[in-house]
Amino acid sequence: MRQKVEMRNQKSRIKKTVFLIPLFSFLISVFLFSCASSKLPEMSKIQMQAVEFNQRGVHAVESESYDKALLEFQKSLQLNTSIDNQNGVAVNLLNLGRLYLLMNRFDDARVVFDRAIKTGVSLNDPLILSEGYASLGRYYYLTGNNKDALDVLEKAVNIDRKQGNHTIGSKLNILGAVYKNSNKLEDAEKAFNDALKLNKDYAREAEIADSLRGLGDVAAKKGDYQKARELYENSLSIDKKIGKGNNVSLDLHSLGVASLKVNDVEKALDFFLRAYAVDSSRVDNKRALNNLDKIIEIYRGLGDKNSVETYSLERERLSQKGISPNKQGVRY
Repeated sequence: MRQKVEMRNQKSRIKKTVFLIPLFSFLISVFLFSCASSKLPEMSKIQMQAVEFNQRGVHAVESESYDKALLEFQKSLQLNTSIDNQNGVAVNLLNLGRLYLLMNRFDDARVVFDRAIKTGVSLNDPLILSEGYASLGRYYYLTGNNKDALDVLEKAVNIDRKQGNHTIGSKLNILGAVYKNSNKLEDAEKAFNDALKLNKDYAREAEIADSLRGLGDVAAKKGDYQKARELYENSLSIDKKIGKGNNVSLDLHSLGVASLKVNDVEKALDFFLRAYAVDSSRVDNKRALNNLDKIIEIYRGLGDKNSVETYSLERERLSQKGISPNKQGVRY
Protein backbone atom coordinates (compact mmCIF):
# COMPACT_ATOMS: atom_id res chain seq x y z
CA MET A 1 0.00 0.00 0.00
CA ARG A 2 2.82 2.40 0.92
CA GLN A 3 4.52 1.67 -2.41
CA LYS A 4 1.30 2.42 -4.33
CA VAL A 5 0.83 5.71 -2.49
CA GLU A 6 4.40 6.74 -3.27
CA MET A 7 3.91 5.86 -6.94
CA ARG A 8 0.75 8.00 -7.09
CA ASN A 9 2.60 10.89 -5.45
CA GLN A 10 5.49 10.52 -7.87
CA LYS A 11 3.15 10.55 -10.87
CA SER A 12 1.43 13.61 -9.50
CA ARG A 13 4.76 15.42 -9.27
CA ILE A 14 5.62 14.33 -12.81
CA LYS A 15 2.35 15.59 -14.24
CA LYS A 16 2.89 19.01 -12.72
CA THR A 17 6.55 19.53 -13.60
CA VAL A 18 7.54 17.66 -16.74
CA PHE A 19 7.88 20.74 -18.95
CA LEU A 20 10.35 23.54 -18.37
CA ILE A 21 9.61 26.60 -20.49
CA PRO A 22 11.95 29.41 -19.48
CA LEU A 23 10.56 32.31 -21.45
CA PHE A 24 10.61 35.93 -20.29
CA SER A 25 9.90 34.87 -16.80
CA PHE A 26 11.35 32.04 -18.68
CA LEU A 27 9.89 29.31 -16.46
CA ILE A 28 6.36 28.32 -17.38
CA SER A 29 4.80 25.09 -16.18
CA VAL A 30 3.09 23.25 -19.01
CA PHE A 31 1.53 19.81 -18.74
CA LEU A 32 3.40 17.64 -21.21
CA PHE A 33 0.54 15.23 -21.69
CA SER A 34 -2.34 17.68 -21.61
CA CYS A 35 -2.34 18.12 -25.37
CA ALA A 36 -2.88 14.41 -25.93
CA SER A 37 -4.95 13.14 -23.02
CA SER A 38 -6.23 14.14 -19.60
CA LYS A 39 -5.10 10.74 -18.34
CA LEU A 40 -1.44 10.34 -17.44
CA PRO A 41 -0.08 7.41 -19.49
CA GLU A 42 1.79 4.55 -17.86
CA MET A 43 5.54 5.08 -17.87
CA SER A 44 8.42 2.67 -18.14
CA LYS A 45 11.23 2.78 -15.59
CA ILE A 46 13.47 4.60 -18.07
CA GLN A 47 10.78 7.20 -18.77
CA MET A 48 10.37 7.76 -15.05
CA GLN A 49 14.12 8.24 -14.68
CA ALA A 50 14.15 10.69 -17.59
CA VAL A 51 11.39 12.71 -15.95
CA GLU A 52 13.29 12.81 -12.67
CA PHE A 53 16.44 14.09 -14.38
CA ASN A 54 14.35 16.67 -16.21
CA GLN A 55 12.80 17.79 -12.94
CA ARG A 56 16.22 18.18 -11.35
CA GLY A 57 17.15 20.36 -14.31
CA VAL A 58 14.05 22.49 -13.70
CA HIS A 59 15.02 23.04 -10.08
CA ALA A 60 18.62 23.83 -11.07
CA VAL A 61 17.44 26.50 -13.53
CA GLU A 62 15.17 28.00 -10.88
CA SER A 63 18.19 28.33 -8.58
CA GLU A 64 20.30 29.63 -11.51
CA SER A 65 22.68 26.64 -11.32
CA TYR A 66 22.90 26.44 -15.08
CA ASP A 67 25.86 24.04 -15.39
CA LYS A 68 24.06 21.55 -13.17
CA ALA A 69 20.84 22.02 -15.14
CA LEU A 70 22.70 21.30 -18.38
CA LEU A 71 23.94 17.94 -17.07
CA GLU A 72 20.48 16.94 -15.83
CA PHE A 73 18.74 17.82 -19.11
CA GLN A 74 21.41 16.00 -21.11
CA LYS A 75 20.90 12.85 -19.00
CA SER A 76 17.15 13.08 -19.53
CA LEU A 77 17.64 13.50 -23.29
CA GLN A 78 19.95 10.49 -23.43
CA LEU A 79 17.39 8.30 -21.66
CA ASN A 80 14.47 9.45 -23.81
CA THR A 81 16.53 8.94 -26.96
CA SER A 82 17.46 5.41 -25.87
CA ILE A 83 13.79 4.34 -25.97
CA ASP A 84 12.73 6.58 -28.88
CA ASN A 85 10.42 8.63 -26.66
CA GLN A 86 9.89 11.45 -29.13
CA ASN A 87 7.65 13.54 -26.85
CA GLY A 88 10.27 13.41 -24.13
CA VAL A 89 13.03 14.20 -26.61
CA ALA A 90 11.12 17.29 -27.82
CA VAL A 91 10.70 18.53 -24.25
CA ASN A 92 14.38 17.98 -23.52
CA LEU A 93 15.40 19.86 -26.66
CA LEU A 94 13.23 22.85 -25.74
CA ASN A 95 14.60 22.85 -22.21
CA LEU A 96 18.18 22.64 -23.46
CA GLY A 97 17.66 25.39 -26.00
CA ARG A 98 16.17 27.79 -23.50
CA LEU A 99 18.95 26.99 -21.07
CA TYR A 100 21.49 27.70 -23.83
CA LEU A 101 19.88 31.12 -24.29
CA LEU A 102 20.31 31.81 -20.58
CA MET A 103 23.97 30.80 -20.94
CA ASN A 104 24.45 32.96 -24.06
CA ARG A 105 25.17 29.84 -26.16
CA PHE A 106 23.08 31.08 -29.06
CA ASP A 107 24.40 28.79 -31.81
CA ASP A 108 23.70 25.72 -29.69
CA ALA A 109 20.21 27.04 -28.92
CA ARG A 110 19.35 27.47 -32.60
CA VAL A 111 20.35 23.89 -33.42
CA VAL A 112 18.19 22.30 -30.72
CA PHE A 113 15.20 24.57 -31.42
CA ASP A 114 15.26 23.50 -35.08
CA ARG A 115 15.31 19.86 -33.97
CA ALA A 116 12.47 20.42 -31.51
CA ILE A 117 10.28 22.04 -34.17
CA LYS A 118 10.96 19.21 -36.62
CA THR A 119 9.99 16.73 -33.91
CA GLY A 120 6.80 18.70 -33.21
CA VAL A 121 5.89 18.57 -36.90
CA SER A 122 6.53 14.82 -36.96
CA LEU A 123 4.37 14.31 -33.86
CA ASN A 124 1.71 16.75 -35.11
CA ASP A 125 1.78 18.17 -31.58
CA PRO A 126 0.48 21.78 -31.36
CA LEU A 127 1.94 22.35 -27.89
CA ILE A 128 5.45 21.34 -28.92
CA LEU A 129 5.17 23.46 -32.07
CA SER A 130 3.87 26.48 -30.18
CA GLU A 131 6.66 26.32 -27.62
CA GLY A 132 9.21 25.62 -30.35
CA TYR A 133 8.18 28.67 -32.36
CA ALA A 134 8.13 30.84 -29.23
CA SER A 135 11.61 29.65 -28.29
CA LEU A 136 12.94 30.29 -31.77
CA GLY A 137 11.31 33.72 -31.67
CA ARG A 138 13.17 34.54 -28.50
CA TYR A 139 16.40 33.36 -30.11
CA TYR A 140 15.83 35.69 -33.07
CA TYR A 141 14.95 38.56 -30.71
CA LEU A 142 18.09 38.13 -28.61
CA THR A 143 20.27 37.92 -31.73
CA GLY A 144 18.76 41.07 -33.26
CA ASN A 145 16.61 39.52 -36.00
CA ASN A 146 13.27 41.18 -35.26
CA LYS A 147 11.66 40.33 -38.60
CA ASP A 148 12.03 36.55 -38.21
CA ALA A 149 11.19 36.85 -34.52
CA LEU A 150 7.82 38.41 -35.38
CA ASP A 151 7.07 35.74 -37.99
CA VAL A 152 7.59 32.75 -35.71
CA LEU A 153 6.05 34.40 -32.65
CA GLU A 154 2.85 35.05 -34.61
CA LYS A 155 2.76 31.32 -35.41
CA ALA A 156 3.10 30.49 -31.71
CA VAL A 157 0.39 32.96 -30.69
CA ASN A 158 -2.00 31.69 -33.37
CA ILE A 159 -1.56 28.09 -32.22
CA ASP A 160 -2.21 29.08 -28.60
CA ARG A 161 -5.33 31.01 -29.57
CA LYS A 162 -6.68 28.02 -31.45
CA GLN A 163 -5.78 25.53 -28.72
CA GLY A 164 -6.73 27.75 -25.77
CA ASN A 165 -3.29 27.37 -24.19
CA HIS A 166 -2.74 29.32 -20.99
CA THR A 167 0.80 30.20 -22.09
CA ILE A 168 -0.40 32.63 -24.76
CA GLY A 169 0.26 35.63 -22.51
CA SER A 170 3.95 34.83 -22.21
CA LYS A 171 4.24 34.70 -26.00
CA LEU A 172 2.43 38.00 -26.38
CA ASN A 173 4.95 39.43 -23.91
CA ILE A 174 7.80 38.38 -26.20
CA LEU A 175 5.91 39.74 -29.19
CA GLY A 176 5.50 43.05 -27.37
CA ALA A 177 9.22 43.14 -26.60
CA VAL A 178 10.08 42.61 -30.28
CA TYR A 179 7.68 45.37 -31.34
CA LYS A 180 9.18 47.65 -28.69
CA ASN A 181 12.68 46.82 -29.91
CA SER A 182 11.53 47.65 -33.46
CA ASN A 183 10.16 51.00 -32.18
CA LYS A 184 6.60 49.97 -33.09
CA LEU A 185 5.28 51.32 -29.82
CA GLU A 186 1.54 51.12 -30.53
CA ASP A 187 1.85 47.47 -31.56
CA ALA A 188 3.99 46.81 -28.50
CA GLU A 189 1.50 48.44 -26.16
CA LYS A 190 -1.36 46.41 -27.63
CA ALA A 191 0.56 43.15 -27.31
CA PHE A 192 1.50 43.86 -23.68
CA ASN A 193 -2.05 44.91 -22.80
CA ASP A 194 -3.48 41.76 -24.42
CA ALA A 195 -0.89 39.71 -22.56
CA LEU A 196 -1.72 41.43 -19.26
CA LYS A 197 -5.41 40.63 -19.58
CA LEU A 198 -4.80 36.98 -20.45
CA ASN A 199 -2.16 36.54 -17.76
CA LYS A 200 -4.58 37.97 -15.21
CA ASP A 201 -7.35 35.67 -16.47
CA TYR A 202 -5.08 32.68 -15.95
CA ALA A 203 -3.52 34.05 -12.71
CA ARG A 204 0.04 33.81 -14.06
CA GLU A 205 1.84 36.17 -11.69
CA ALA A 206 5.33 36.08 -13.19
CA GLU A 207 3.93 36.82 -16.63
CA ILE A 208 1.71 39.60 -15.23
CA ALA A 209 4.88 41.25 -13.93
CA ASP A 210 6.51 40.87 -17.35
CA SER A 211 3.50 42.53 -19.02
CA LEU A 212 3.61 45.43 -16.56
CA ARG A 213 7.35 45.87 -17.04
CA GLY A 214 6.88 45.81 -20.81
CA LEU A 215 4.19 48.48 -20.58
CA GLY A 216 6.54 50.49 -18.38
CA ASP A 217 9.21 50.30 -21.06
CA VAL A 218 6.72 51.50 -23.68
CA ALA A 219 5.66 54.40 -21.45
CA ALA A 220 9.31 55.32 -20.90
CA LYS A 221 9.99 55.26 -24.63
CA LYS A 222 7.02 57.60 -25.10
CA GLY A 223 8.46 59.94 -22.48
CA ASP A 224 5.81 59.30 -19.83
CA TYR A 225 8.25 58.50 -17.04
CA GLN A 226 5.76 58.94 -14.21
CA LYS A 227 3.49 56.28 -15.71
CA ALA A 228 6.54 54.10 -16.33
CA ARG A 229 7.53 54.36 -12.67
CA GLU A 230 4.06 53.31 -11.54
CA LEU A 231 4.13 50.28 -13.84
CA TYR A 232 7.64 49.30 -12.71
CA GLU A 233 6.57 49.61 -9.06
CA ASN A 234 3.67 47.22 -9.72
CA SER A 235 5.97 44.80 -11.49
CA LEU A 236 8.49 45.02 -8.64
CA SER A 237 5.79 44.25 -6.07
CA ILE A 238 4.88 41.02 -7.86
CA ASP A 239 8.46 39.95 -8.53
CA LYS A 240 9.38 40.45 -4.88
CA LYS A 241 6.31 38.49 -3.81
CA ILE A 242 7.20 35.48 -5.98
CA GLY A 243 10.94 35.76 -5.34
CA LYS A 244 12.16 36.43 -8.89
CA GLY A 245 15.52 38.00 -8.09
CA ASN A 246 16.50 38.30 -11.74
CA ASN A 247 13.41 40.40 -12.48
CA VAL A 248 13.57 42.31 -9.20
CA SER A 249 16.92 43.60 -10.43
CA LEU A 250 15.37 44.66 -13.75
CA ASP A 251 12.51 46.45 -12.01
CA LEU A 252 14.82 48.35 -9.66
CA HIS A 253 17.18 49.36 -12.47
CA SER A 254 14.25 50.51 -14.63
CA LEU A 255 12.90 52.55 -11.72
CA GLY A 256 16.32 54.14 -11.33
CA VAL A 257 16.49 55.11 -14.99
CA ALA A 258 12.94 56.53 -14.99
CA SER A 259 13.63 58.46 -11.77
CA LEU A 260 16.70 60.06 -13.32
CA LYS A 261 14.58 61.17 -16.26
CA VAL A 262 12.34 63.18 -13.90
CA ASN A 263 15.36 64.50 -11.96
CA ASP A 264 14.51 62.52 -8.83
CA VAL A 265 18.20 61.86 -8.19
CA GLU A 266 17.85 60.70 -4.59
CA LYS A 267 15.27 58.08 -5.54
CA ALA A 268 17.30 57.02 -8.55
CA LEU A 269 20.39 56.47 -6.41
CA ASP A 270 18.39 54.37 -3.96
CA PHE A 271 17.02 52.17 -6.74
CA PHE A 272 20.44 51.63 -8.34
CA LEU A 273 22.01 50.80 -4.97
CA ARG A 274 19.26 48.27 -4.28
CA ALA A 275 19.59 46.77 -7.77
CA TYR A 276 23.35 46.53 -7.24
CA ALA A 277 22.82 44.74 -3.92
CA VAL A 278 20.45 42.23 -5.56
CA ASP A 279 22.86 41.54 -8.42
CA SER A 280 25.83 41.20 -6.06
CA SER A 281 23.96 38.64 -3.98
CA ARG A 282 23.09 36.74 -7.18
CA VAL A 283 26.72 37.00 -8.38
CA ASP A 284 25.49 38.62 -11.60
CA ASN A 285 28.57 40.71 -12.31
CA LYS A 286 27.37 42.10 -15.64
CA ARG A 287 24.28 43.67 -14.17
CA ALA A 288 26.16 44.70 -11.04
CA LEU A 289 28.67 46.59 -13.20
CA ASN A 290 25.85 48.28 -15.09
CA ASN A 291 24.32 49.50 -11.85
CA LEU A 292 27.72 50.58 -10.52
CA ASP A 293 28.18 52.79 -13.59
CA LYS A 294 24.92 54.56 -12.74
CA ILE A 295 25.84 54.87 -9.06
CA ILE A 296 29.25 56.35 -9.86
CA GLU A 297 27.69 58.74 -12.38
CA ILE A 298 25.21 60.03 -9.78
CA TYR A 299 27.81 60.44 -7.03
CA ARG A 300 30.08 62.27 -9.46
CA GLY A 301 27.23 64.64 -10.29
CA LEU A 302 26.64 65.19 -6.58
CA GLY A 303 30.33 65.97 -6.03
CA ASP A 304 30.74 63.11 -3.54
CA LYS A 305 34.37 62.19 -4.27
CA ASN A 306 34.63 59.62 -1.47
CA SER A 307 31.67 57.62 -2.76
CA VAL A 308 32.95 57.89 -6.33
CA GLU A 309 36.28 56.43 -5.21
CA THR A 310 34.64 53.68 -3.14
CA TYR A 311 32.36 52.44 -5.91
CA SER A 312 35.04 52.89 -8.60
CA LEU A 313 37.28 50.52 -6.64
CA GLU A 314 34.38 48.09 -6.36
CA ARG A 315 33.82 48.35 -10.10
CA GLU A 316 37.49 47.62 -10.76
CA ARG A 317 37.34 44.58 -8.48
CA LEU A 318 34.30 43.17 -10.28
CA SER A 319 35.74 43.92 -13.71
CA GLN A 320 38.80 41.83 -12.86
CA LYS A 321 36.53 38.91 -11.98
CA GLY A 322 34.99 38.97 -15.45
CA ILE A 323 31.43 38.12 -16.45
CA SER A 324 30.03 34.74 -15.55
CA PRO A 325 28.90 32.81 -18.67
CA ASN A 326 25.89 31.66 -16.65
CA LYS A 327 24.43 35.16 -16.35
CA GLN A 328 22.63 36.69 -19.24
CA GLY A 329 22.17 40.29 -18.17
CA VAL A 330 19.62 41.17 -20.86
CA ARG A 331 16.01 42.27 -20.63
CA TYR A 332 13.53 39.43 -20.64
